[in-house]
Amino acid sequence: MADLWIRLAAVAALLAAATVAWLLVQRRRAPRSVRHSSGLARIAAAVSVPSGPEGVVVQFSGPYCSACGPSARLWRTVVGPEAFVELDVSEHLELVRTFGVLSTPTSLVFDGDGTLRARVSGAPSPRRAREALALATG
Repeated sequence: MADLWIRLAAVAALLAAATVAWLLVQRRRAPRSVRHSSGLARIAAAVSVPSGPEGVVVQFSGPYCSACGPSARLWRTVVGPEAFVELDVSEHLELVRTFGVLSTPTSLVFDGDGTLRARVSGAPSPRRAREALALATG
């Protein structure tokens, strides 16, 4: 009987640890509010970046990234194709270092003034994409 209680306690501890790990991963994937004033100017020096009152989303993508295509399509539907820029990490290593991009896709959301307002790591859901835009537009 004592052996059964030990096994049940071990299973409960394992479930608790897995739940905490899942919550931490979900929290990390949420849009983070960021404020950096020179971001879009650095990107504009390397590639053509549209400007508009609503802001711009810049996604860092990789050639072997399976989530980058769906993520780019989502951003284009949420912000429109005129306010979305996709950068290949293998071609823009200096920008990757500047913005600390560690995984693809990583999306940076800039406001109309070119100030970095939000950062999304991984492929966002439509809700997370709208949350990131809300951080950028105030």
